[in-house]
Amino acid sequence: MERTPQERKQGPLGVGLFYGTLGVLIAVVEGFALFLLDPRTTSAWLLAALTDFLPLLALASYILLAALAALRVRPVRLEPGVPYRSQLMRDAALAAGIVGLMVGLAALVLTGLQATLFADEIRAFAGEAAPRIAAYIEETRRELSDPPPPVSAAQVERLLQPPTPGDLGRALGNAALGAIFLGALGALVGALRGRFGAGGPEGKEEPGF
Repeated sequence: MERTPQERKQGPLGVGLFYGTLGVLIAVVEGFALFLLDPRTTSAWLLAALTDFLPLLALASYILLAALAALRVRPVRLEPGVPYRSQLMRDAALAAGIVGLMVGLAALVLTGLQATLFADEIRAFAGEAAPRIAAYIEETRRELSDPPPPVSAAQVERLLQPPTPGDLGRALGNAALGAIFLGALGALVGALRGRFGAGGPEGKEEPGF
């Protein structure tokens, strides 16, 4: 049976591609936003904050997008004899897994670009930004009653260095693990939807598994 465009949009492929595209955009911002700033004119606190929190914000965004994909998806290819809730969990896992796969592939491509085409620009940024970031951290550290260990400009510069071509293998492994993790998250969200209110295609509650 031919599916309508609306049904395709609600299916795991359409939903996964939509939220996966948003995840790819976030990955691009996370990968290059910091290095597109001018380290000589950008506030030191902003450079330090982006260095620490931008990867964490990106990770939280990927998890949120995968959860939203699992919440929005609806099974459009119904299999006779299979409980609707089982199909809902399957498609929620697939939609969230597509988000994880797209984000992981984007991270793999970005790692390759950072290790090759943009490596010199990133090194130049690291050399200029590291002393300002280290000075800001040191100034902030002095104001604390129980300060953490000091951070040198050399340590910050090493943190900001571009990846190497050898890091592509690690990025590939992270992409696979991310797709598996977000797919599992989607399955959990789908199971909770089926358990706490998602009914069948006619909107009726079905019995539990």
